[in-house]
Amino acid sequence: MKLNFNKPQLRLILSQPKEAVNIWARGTGKSYNIAWLMHLVQSNMPRSAWSIVGQSYKQILTRTLPGTLSALAKLGYERDKDFWVKRRPPAKISHELPYEAPLDFEHFILFRNGTGFHLVSQDPNGGSSRGLNIDGIIADESLLLDKKKLDEELMPTNRGNLEYFRGVPFHHGIFHFSSMPYGQQAPWLLEYGNYYDYDFTSLRKEAVEIQISLIDAETKEQKKKLWREAKAVRKQINFEKHKKTGLLYAEADVFDNLDNLGLKYIYQQRRDLDDLRFRTEVMNERPSKIQGAFYPHLDRHKHGYRNAADNSYLKSMEVTDQRLKSEDSRMDGDVDKYQPLRIAVDWGSRINCMTICQMDKELNTLRFLKNLFVKPPEILTHLARRFCEYYRYHHHKEVFFAYDHTGNSRMANSQQTYAEEFSKILRKEGWTVHQVTRGAAPSHQQKYLLWSKILQEREPTMPKIRFNLDNCHEAFVSMEMAPSKDGRSGIEKNKQSERNPGIAAEKATDLSDTADIQACSLFMDKLYTLSSFVDAHY
Repeated sequence: MKLNFNKPQLRLILSQPKEAVNIWARGTGKSYNIAWLMHLVQSNMPRSAWSIVGQSYKQILTRTLPGTLSALAKLGYERDKDFWVKRRPPAKISHELPYEAPLDFEHFILFRNGTGFHLVSQDPNGGSSRGLNIDGIIADESLLLDKKKLDEELMPTNRGNLEYFRGVPFHHGIFHFSSMPYGQQAPWLLEYGNYYDYDFTSLRKEAVEIQISLIDAETKEQKKKLWREAKAVRKQINFEKHKKTGLLYAEADVFDNLDNLGLKYIYQQRRDLDDLRFRTEVMNERPSKIQGAFYPHLDRHKHGYRNAADNSYLKSMEVTDQRLKSEDSRMDGDVDKYQPLRIAVDWGSRINCMTICQMDKELNTLRFLKNLFVKPPEILTHLARRFCEYYRYHHHKEVFFAYDHTGNSRMANSQQTYAEEFSKILRKEGWTVHQVTRGAAPSHQQKYLLWSKILQEREPTMPKIRFNLDNCHEAFVSMEMAPSKDGRSGIEKNKQSERNPGIAAEKATDLSDTADIQACSLFMDKLYTLSSFVDAHY
């Protein structure tokens, strides 16, 4: 078959780096490159054993393997004939094993010639790297990885077998594939590019601005002019291996795969995505830090956690299991299914959204477990049903429902308020609902002070707050990017993003408001006594 590699793919293949960090946008062929790398390994290093590492076993099963297995099929490999996933081949089929074969094939991909790939994740009870000796590492969505765990647990296993593969340039190679981080998500990943002696980041930013102007231009003459300008800037960007270390750091945006995708695809993405998401995920624009943040002490490393999936449930499924395509709370290992949930809802014309929490009294910690949202044409009732669907297997169907004063407004053509209608749907599905919010919300200044006090964690009696960064991604980004402004009564949250069509509603400040409601409904008395929020149950 004819293979059409784009420029970033060819750069990686032809440069044969010992180590590579590929920060590529959606549509640039990350999955195909992982499959091609697996092809090179099995072709040049028979009986070697590599690791494919992901942040969680759930990520590997639902995000990494589907695209990679599809790409392997396009390369001519047939599953259960040329390679086997999560199981050993039948005894009647002639095959080799790696020089260091696993005893259990539950977290392993084996090719017929004995080449294998351990499926390693950083979550508890996933695919462990403990005790392994491996010949190389492929990391998918590296922005999600815990760098400390990676360095301390997986990197030391990349050793041995020099007598078999001494002449292979990528033996013991480390290959990172990742999309661009949001905010301050994974600065360590971008630091790999610090070896360049020219400012490629400014050139990339300039190219992104020109290319977006090209997409938005209305006339052919404007587009032609901007195309020439973008081409001139892009020619100045040259990603190449570090001469001493052999490391290749490279970034790629959707224009790097234009021959395969076409301009129609880019126009469609521009129409479908908000400006921030388009810039980050399609144009691969580097993140910028919010100045004057409303949550200045919020830190994703300190206040966030990952790898909370219930792997005992996930391991019961094959890669092709249809249950993997429809997520529910059975996949979440941080949910106590025998305890009630706390929910907070924010309603609006652009988005209806909510966060789901549980209070751990023993640890004095409020855990943000999940965020959910719907956008027009879906409305509040769809959000309620989505919650019921996701938590339909939760054993203790009891919720403490907090909301601000807007929840007491009546819905159009109804005698019920927003909060009453939402509660009605949950009760119909068998939930016991306690409406715990009354009156006006605290001022912005009070919220700002409360969050500052909680997030700094200087007082032992103050509760702690932790976010599941996988299931609360949008809520955390909403908080991370929420700016502040000076108001008449002190510091206020700048909520202009809620009216800006260039910013996705789920990344505007709406979801951060649900976090405010959660914190204030439980902890406002820690700042000083307020009567606006009353919760008789905690």
